[in-house]
Amino acid sequence: MNHNKGLTSSSLPHFVQDYINHLAVINKSKNTQYAYTNELRLFFQFLCNSKAAFPSSPVDVSLLLVENIGHRDIEAYLSWASVERNNGVRALARKQAVIKSLYRYLLREDMISKDVTIKLDPINVNQKLPKALEPNQIADLTDVLQNGVGLSKEQLKYHAYTEKRNYAIFLTFIGTGLRLSELCHLNLTTTNLSKGYFEVIRKGNKETVVYFNTEIKEALDDYLQNERQRYAQGKSEALFLSMQGKRISTRAVQNLITKYMAILKTLGHNTDGFSAHKMRSTFATLLLRETDNLAIVQDALGHTDPRTTRIYAKVLDEQLKRSAELIKFR
Repeated sequence: MNHNKGLTSSSLPHFVQDYINHLAVINKSKNTQYAYTNELRLFFQFLCNSKAAFPSSPVDVSLLLVENIGHRDIEAYLSWASVERNNGVRALARKQAVIKSLYRYLLREDMISKDVTIKLDPINVNQKLPKALEPNQIADLTDVLQNGVGLSKEQLKYHAYTEKRNYAIFLTFIGTGLRLSELCHLNLTTTNLSKGYFEVIRKGNKETVVYFNTEIKEALDDYLQNERQRYAQGKSEALFLSMQGKRISTRAVQNLITKYMAILKTLGHNTDGFSAHKMRSTFATLLLRETDNLAIVQDALGHTDPRTTRIYAKVLDEQLKRSAELIKFR
């Protein structure tokens, strides 16, 4: 996907392009800029197609026309997206948030005199609790990764070739809370085994240090010393390599997670819907259990908004409830 193509597009009004440039200045990621550009292009194209006063092309939309848009026009757009594009609640909430953000920017920059989006009712998204591995599931996963428990003969062939890498990947996920993209972009030069930390660039291009424990250090050292050279071809700086010697892709790691979660399921665990983000949730839940400090968890995950972190307290609470049910008196 060429994100730059979307960002430099001239198919939007000049004031929207100014807004996208503003997102870059305040250090929003290219992915965010690209997503906002596409959302606003869809919004303005809807207005051009549905309102007689609007030109045929979004690029010709004036600020005067924007000022005359009512909140019902925005609601009509959201209704259209729901019906014609089959957008769910989360997608509609995102669309509304992008439009509201644009209007706040235009009002602050004195390009418009009123913000009609304040009349929009909030779209309530029922936030689902993120899934996290239970301690007994982590123990069984470790057994699968280290000893091949539950693997078929065919799976054991590949397991023997990449078992140290896979073990290091899962321990790094569960023990550091790295995002999938962050894990895949780890380099040899940004991995300090002796001091136990990774140098990571997080959302918003923020450089930070992520620490790991002795167990992860030993798993990484075992992988680097005794396995990585098997399939390293050339001089790739990537820490985790594919079997072809290239930097491991996010899809390959997702496939690994799907594979091992399926194996855990055969061992009696409910692991439906587990993904890389669930590994991150597992780290957050474990860290909260050990520290009882949401601020530490927030900092470790790289969250800017503490509300994003609070949900893990609910995850821990749910796990503790399930643990209480395991206690039997007879």
